[in-house]
Amino acid sequence: MLIERFQTVPYPNWLGLKLAKLSAGQADLSLVISKQHQQYRGIAHGGALASLADTAATFAALTIIPNETDVVTIEFKVNFLASMTGGAAVARGSVVRVGSRVAVSDVRVYGPRKDRLIMTGTFTMLVFPKPGDLTGPSANRNDQ
Repeated sequence: MLIERFQTVPYPNWLGLKLAKLSAGQADLSLVISKQHQQYRGIAHGGALASLADTAATFAALTIIPNETDVVTIEFKVNFLASMTGGAAVARGSVVRVGSRVAVSDVRVYGPRKDRLIMTGTFTMLVFPKPGDLTGPSANRNDQ
């Protein structure tokens, strides 16, 4: 079910994220860095890597939260440790804790050399009951 869900989420698919592995409390994703993922100096853009890490954190949490709930990231902190210009970035999201209202995942992102740590991050997510349509007028009060 989560694999199907991943395949239907627009932004990660537009970005080119690939789901490599799912297990209880863990999600591995990859992103092949191409020209559209680079900033002006030719290195991987921090926003692309943060999106990769955020998605890994989210899907790690989704593997263990109750089926009637969902998560949304409410805070994250990342540290960029090295740069990369191309190849595949691999993110491993691991759940630290899931409570009734908050989940926390840690993520490590590696560059093409599997031993080269590019980024680390901690992601906090709100756990909430699955709503109906999030795109309706009540989802964004500014639309009304």
